[in-house]
Amino acid sequence: MEATKNNTPKIAFVIPYYGRFPAYFSLFFDSIKDAPLDIIMFAESMPTMALPANVKVNLKPYAEIQQLFNSKLGIKVAFDKPYKFCDLKPTYGYIFEEYLKEYDYWGSIDTDLIVGNFAKFVNADTLNNIDFFSGIKEYVSGSFFLFRNTERCNTLFMKSRDWQKCFQEVEYTGFDECGGNFFQDLKDGKSIFDIKTNIHSLTEVIFTEQQQGLNCYFEDVILEPSGEEAVTVNKGQVLYRGKEYLLVHFIYFKATYYFHINPTLKPTYYINSLGTFKKFPSKVNMFFSANFFNACRNKVNINLRKIHPKLKV
Repeated sequence: MEATKNNTPKIAFVIPYYGRFPAYFSLFFDSIKDAPLDIIMFAESMPTMALPANVKVNLKPYAEIQQLFNSKLGIKVAFDKPYKFCDLKPTYGYIFEEYLKEYDYWGSIDTDLIVGNFAKFVNADTLNNIDFFSGIKEYVSGSFFLFRNTERCNTLFMKSRDWQKCFQEVEYTGFDECGGNFFQDLKDGKSIFDIKTNIHSLTEVIFTEQQQGLNCYFEDVILEPSGEEAVTVNKGQVLYRGKEYLLVHFIYFKATYYFHINPTLKPTYYINSLGTFKKFPSKVNMFFSANFFNACRNKVNINLRKIHPKLKV
């Protein structure tokens, strides 16, 4: 594929999603509605929230999508849990090639995030001669990466000596990133080649291919905070401590029992470990918020379930 006439590459993110749609999908969809990208989604049912025009949903039963992967890969993928799709992200260009013919780049993006100014960070200049883009500098980010839509890039996952083993393993192996919880080691300056990992992950494959001429762009454009310090979501901007990011990934925020999303919010709003807020979450605003009430209720329910699994308030 060649870039479009205005030199803007055509980009699609592939999202197979099988399960219920959490409230944060509304915020994700709202954040990408004006971005120069398409979402190609595969699901068993339509999302319950409003969809922007650039989200294309393909309804496929879970059994059918499993068969597609098994047939294309020539192995039986361990699809015991839909979370297995995380390991499979590097295969999407190969598996879904029929859906990606009109695109210059394809990628994977998580949905528990809010996108800011996409065009500022991903454009004809940043992608100039680039074959692979990772949103984290030290390793491949499974929550956001892009591949050039070529046969070489679409089959790079096969360069791993462990890809078949990883896809046949029931549990998530970290194949799409660095093969385990080595994130801090890599951020501290260690090389992936000096770390004893359990598998030959995509990070190792990409860094090896980079030495052989693959043009890669690794940059810290993803924000993954924790705690009460607020992230500001303006229209088309994600701001934190005076710096702008491509997106905020609330993987650590949502891990807490007290994280509460208001799916109807429109920018400007704020997000921290307690959830989303229309007003800046000062100590006073947090104390009198629905988020705080929700946190107290959840904590009570956690303790009640220790007494009896059916008890709740």
